Amino acid sequence: MRRPLVLVGFSYLLTLAAAVYLGAENSYLLFWCCLALFAATAAMKKTRTVPVFPAAFFTAAVAFALFAGYSRAVVEPPRSLDGADATVEGAVCELPYSQNGRWYYVVSLDSVSVSGAPQRFKIRLSSQNELNVEPYSRIRCRVHFFRPQGGEGYSSESYYESRGIRMFAYLYEYEPVTVSPPESKPPYYYALLLRRGMISSVDSMLPAEESGLIRGMLLGDKTALPAETTENFRTAGVSHLLSVSGLHMATVAQLLLLLFGVLRIRKKKSAPIAGAGIFCFMAVTGFVPSVVRSGIMCLLCLAAPLASRRADPLNSLGTAALLLCLPNPYAAADVGLLLSFSATLGLILFAGPIQRRLNARLDRFRPFRPIVRGVNGILGTSFAAIAATLPVMLLSFKSVSLIAPLSNLLMLVPASLMIAVSAVGAVIGLFAPQSFLLLPFALVSGILAKYLLACAHFLAGIPCASVSAAYGYLTLWLAGSVLLFAFALYRGRKLAVTAGFLSAVLLLTGIASDKAVSQGRTRIAVLDVGTGLSVAVSKNGHTELFGCGGYNSNAVTGYLRGRNIGALDGLCLLTQNRDEAVNSAELHRQFSIDDFSAPAGSRYDGFALETAAGCKSVSWQENPLSDRMWRNVEIQEAGCGASRAVRIRVQNLYLLLLPVGAEVSLLPQSWCSPDFLITDMPPAETSGLRPTCTVLSMDLQDLCKLSPQGGKHTLWTGGFGTIVLESKEDRTLTVGREP
Repeated sequence: MRRPLVLVGFSYLLTLAAAVYLGAENSYLLFWCCLALFAATAAMKKTRTVPVFPAAFFTAAVAFALFAGYSRAVVEPPRSLDGADATVEGAVCELPYSQNGRWYYVVSLDSVSVSGAPQRFKIRLSSQNELNVEPYSRIRCRVHFFRPQGGEGYSSESYYESRGIRMFAYLYEYEPVTVSPPESKPPYYYALLLRRGMISSVDSMLPAEESGLIRGMLLGDKTALPAETTENFRTAGVSHLLSVSGLHMATVAQLLLLLFGVLRIRKKKSAPIAGAGIFCFMAVTGFVPSVVRSGIMCLLCLAAPLASRRADPLNSLGTAALLLCLPNPYAAADVGLLLSFSATLGLILFAGPIQRRLNARLDRFRPFRPIVRGVNGILGTSFAAIAATLPVMLLSFKSVSLIAPLSNLLMLVPASLMIAVSAVGAVIGLFAPQSFLLLPFALVSGILAKYLLACAHFLAGIPCASVSAAYGYLTLWLAGSVLLFAFALYRGRKLAVTAGFLSAVLLLTGIASDKAVSQGRTRIAVLDVGTGLSVAVSKNGHTELFGCGGYNSNAVTGYLRGRNIGALDGLCLLTQNRDEAVNSAELHRQFSIDDFSAPAGSRYDGFALETAAGCKSVSWQENPLSDRMWRNVEIQEAGCGASRAVRIRVQNLYLLLLPVGAEVSLLPQSWCSPDFLITDMPPAETSGLRPTCTVLSMDLQDLCKLSPQGGKHTLWTGGFGTIVLESKEDRTLTVGREP
């Protein structure tokens, strides 16, 4: 084999990605399957002479075995503390951050007051109030342990495990908390101080919106990034700009090499200094897997000339995969790492050929040659990265951006320039805060940040900018496109353009046929928003939203964007809860809303008033009972105390939406036997109702507190996805789940 590291590294990473998706128990079984295949291919003469197959199967067997063993020995023991209370002691090992009104701290424990429990592991500790801590401060407190949501697969739990965080915990506010100075200050302590200083420097240069974007793109700190901005970048197909990876590392490396060139330092002397700078940048960004991957590749490329060797990008990529995933098999659970690997692989294999083909066809006018080649370079990079990351995007984010090539063309160069300018400004700000030297860097980076924000917002608002993977035709399109391009590569690269054209035709045909088939269907989606109620009813391209509950509006926004919904016929708030009013205001900033209705008491809430101000018609629901028709769907609303219940009739199907705080005794008697009860209330509080099926809209933590409901048909969200009910014109009903 010419490149053993490529085969071993890629086989190892892909196997771990499959192991994360399938879980530890299945990984143990697959270990024996791969071991048997290794033995068979090693024994057969035909396959033994071609060592690719035995090496790949042996690598897969090792990966499955290490994943299963790591899960059982390292990951599972701390999970035994789920639901337990304990006094813990440890050191704060990351910078704290605030989100949704709470403070979060990553604490490396070394003492847990539960007999037989593991003593040394990391947790994410949440607190209602800010603690007076610095990096590596010692903390002693009483906490309640619980697991992150999701379980096996690419869930929140697996993502945090990729960062070494085994459990979540929240602080008992009424218990004393002891904070003491750091006992030791490892090198990472100074990296955290540098990170905090750079964040402070960026914040002092620019307003909150622009500094939040720069913090996210330069340092990977997304805590100050609004959910709307994140969703806009994802819909536009440029979410990779918000994940610190190859683009950012290349920008930093080029800045360092440019500086050394100005200082006339020879390459062999500048390479080690540049390597030290790249390592420092990896530390400042928190050693997240995508940064470490790109950092390792940069370090290998810088080291190659010192050893009089030519850098091999594929070997470097395979080596990075091994170095990242050997110490922590769960590193493959970081979607950012998978996107970084797949994008880099696409750039290595396809960016150059695509650019050369575009140059051969378009580079015919000498005066415009530099501009044309620059555009072709961006297009080649964009198409290569998009094609390589498409499977990961579909499996992870359940959507694909159709506007991504245009987005990258408009935003890639300005983003690179903004990263470079803001990085220099942030470093200057460390040594000369509030200095006039910062003015040009603040001006340029601020203008570029405003441009990127406006561009992402505009592109995300274009109809069909992103298509949800929930549409079945996308799977067929992806499989068909893979076969087309495989056939084109087999028969010669000249057919690649034809394959691309046929792929586009296949996608457009799928979109058109899906719209034709969906005409007349009524779709009711119980959105997975956590504990809260949010139900989207859609028919013939129009949507009404009932309830806007949950911890934030991200799930609602993601669903609407994924279904290419840019406007709502109506938004009906079901409770007077502050969270629901806040979510409605966030939703209104991103989508136009024709009709807005809310309980009468909500008229005194500033966020509800903000939502109402931009709607065509507003109703503060004071009547005990109201009835209306919406596109042949009968909608009835009734006051039940502080909240309102909604009954929806689709043909002969009755659905009752019952939010928390609603009083069952106040419901009309005819409403008490619905086909589907959709609620975020515990079953004990809805005992007077007789539904055929119950859908519980709760997070996993609240679901686990409920007693088993034997004999009842019950569905739930719980972090596992949206529940979808679809009524067809032939009066058939389908019920399913969208991840």
